[in-house]
Amino acid sequence: MGGAGLPPAAGTTRGRTTLDDVARSAGVSRTTVSFVLNDRPNSGIPEGTRARVLEAAASLGYRPNRLARNLRLQRTGSLGLYVPDENLDAHFPVGLAYLQPLLHAAEERGCQVVTFTGGTDPVGRYADLVAAHAVDGFVLTDSAVDDPRARYLDSVGMPFSSIGRTSGALPQRWVDIDNAAAIGLAVDHLVALGHRRIAYLGPGRSHYWWAERVDGFRAAMARHGLPVPPGWVASGDDDELQAVATHLLARPDRPTAVVTPGDAATVPVYRACARAGLVVGPDLSVTGFDPLLWMLDPALTTLTVDHDLMARTAVDACLRAVEGLPDATAGTYVEVHLRPGSSTAPLPVP
Repeated sequence: MGGAGLPPAAGTTRGRTTLDDVARSAGVSRTTVSFVLNDRPNSGIPEGTRARVLEAAASLGYRPNRLARNLRLQRTGSLGLYVPDENLDAHFPVGLAYLQPLLHAAEERGCQVVTFTGGTDPVGRYADLVAAHAVDGFVLTDSAVDDPRARYLDSVGMPFSSIGRTSGALPQRWVDIDNAAAIGLAVDHLVALGHRRIAYLGPGRSHYWWAERVDGFRAAMARHGLPVPPGWVASGDDDELQAVATHLLARPDRPTAVVTPGDAATVPVYRACARAGLVVGPDLSVTGFDPLLWMLDPALTTLTVDHDLMARTAVDACLRAVEGLPDATAGTYVEVHLRPGSSTAPLPVP
């Protein structure tokens, strides 16, 4: 059966829509089509013409020849993404929160993502890909202020962007959130519900954003004129946090609310509350911070981050670096929103 395929579409060559086809349909030159479809900066093409070209390309089903373009520009069409082993752990879903959005954001922009992991020397893994000319740039996650990966990539002139801020001595192409202000939203929410005795329990990790969230908690409590008793701010692993929560809930002047800087830190608080015979919400208000809100019962009041927007912003920043284009700002803050759930409730009036 069959060696004959569908006939070429009208006005196309060998059934494949070309730039010339789009140009004829839009009534413009081939160069104009190329500038529009490649998003050429400073081309001076009017918006009406740009819209006409895009409409013609869409109606003809034009798909750019990525391989030819990459060969012409001596690029791979790929971005590198290091995924630490701990971020692949099913018990640490926050580590996977950006993976799917980054893959989708790159695909939307005609790129592939080369993911790599393993090894005790992540800088060495980056160096391997740089030496092999395997990618055009990198998107960094779990960045540190003085990140050795960023310092290395800068030293070899390799384009990169980061989810999280880097040292001011390095190129600044980052997307981040205002961690202190975000935690302030949780405190404001609890205070508006009548809570005055509020504790803070978080994971014992050293990344800068955990420190910023603690500072944000203390600053928000001070802004409301509320004390933070000794021992009411604590960090540790799950067992340690559950022990601290159990101790605090046994006090006669126990907290009426607990702020956590990550939804995973909320789980030991829920457990301690249940073992103390208390009900999350009516007896103890609890707030979290992306992305486990759908796994907890009662539904968690949590601070939510638009991971898709952060991924798109990071990919766009990296591609601008690949193109050698300047940025208007060093980085971009993405807004955080508080999503109320039944884990917080008004404090009963005595």
